[in-house]
Amino acid sequence: MSSGYQAHETRRNYGLLVAEGILFTVGLVFFDPNTVLPLLMERLTGSAVLIGVLAAVQPLAKGFAPIIAGNWISSLAYKKRFLVTAMSIGRLPLWILALALIWVPRAPGFLWAVLLLVIQVLFWFGDASGDPAWMDMVGKSVRHDRRGRFFATRQVVGGLLSVVAGIVVAAVLGLEGLRFPVNYGVVVLIGAVIYLANVGTFVGLVERPSSTSDRLPLGALFRGLPRYLGANRPFALTMGVLVLFNMARLAIPFYIVFGRQVFGLPDSALGIIIPVQMAGRIAGAVLWGVLGDRLGHQRAIAGVVLVSAVPSALALALTFTAPGSLAIVPFALLFFVLGFALEGGYPFINYMLAVVPEHERPRYAGLMGIGFVPAALAPVLGGLIIQFWTYGALFAITAVLSVLALIVAFRLPAAEPVG
Repeated sequence: MSSGYQAHETRRNYGLLVAEGILFTVGLVFFDPNTVLPLLMERLTGSAVLIGVLAAVQPLAKGFAPIIAGNWISSLAYKKRFLVTAMSIGRLPLWILALALIWVPRAPGFLWAVLLLVIQVLFWFGDASGDPAWMDMVGKSVRHDRRGRFFATRQVVGGLLSVVAGIVVAAVLGLEGLRFPVNYGVVVLIGAVIYLANVGTFVGLVERPSSTSDRLPLGALFRGLPRYLGANRPFALTMGVLVLFNMARLAIPFYIVFGRQVFGLPDSALGIIIPVQMAGRIAGAVLWGVLGDRLGHQRAIAGVVLVSAVPSALALALTFTAPGSLAIVPFALLFFVLGFALEGGYPFINYMLAVVPEHERPRYAGLMGIGFVPAALAPVLGGLIIQFWTYGALFAITAVLSVLALIVAFRLPAAEPVG
């Protein structure tokens, strides 16, 4: 195959992967696990524990699915078919939830809660299963010194469009002619259409064969984890940061519920909160991308962890204030900074891609998911803390975990690309 044709394939894949990221970012506004879904679950059940269970699905999926998927595809020279299948399993069931909310609005609340949890499981486990193949495709299609710019482009454009999407969400939820939960069904339906296009970008990718390694029995894979960690100190430290960083997700699904229950924020406040959160994500995408490419992805990781401590500290300060008519202002600031921190996953990916051997990327990408396992328990624990303790205790514990993650992040060495 000529080098010119290979360059054309690389440019094609680069464009499709950028489009994929934009569509994913915009689509998630209509299925947002930090704003839309907690409010929906709260209105359906009124249970803080169930809100925590809902929020636990994503990190649980990120913790286990990539390990199995990464090991499975490690022996495959071509991974596109697996990638398209996994993403389709995750994205397409959104249509079921959307149409059920629209067509059967008077079903018992607990049935909606079960369906919402099932769709959330399919979405995030499908997405997480495709992660190792997706990372391998990014590794083959985007040069090391352009990955920060690549992720920044995806998120800046996606973030700008998501500001508009947030306004659309608030407008739909505020329509007097759409009763609950039909209004939420329309919101999810818009997201389902966007994710249909998102799946289409994976179909269009052109794949060249990857380096392969032997597929291991799952027992051997898990038993070999200490060996993988011991053989690659930068990767081991990254895992340590991830564990603490993701444990600090205790409070994330409860910021919006805290605002609703304690400060009386209406659902229509999402018209302000979602756009400012997306503005924070845009700012984060630019900063983390530039910082990673110019100063090193290990420094970007430290910056992400530092910023992640701010929302919990601000929320803790709010517990000492009285509700007022201007409560939307501090919550807008909180969600702006939260958006900044939520965009911080890509420095971890960029750092991992640089410090592990190319032929081991799928397996390390899978093992990296273990760093998300504690985060699966975090929101459930957060719900229990609220149920039996206070919001203040929840926000204080979250801040402490963020500080501990920052201490470990400062020990990360500079990334030296491995062939």
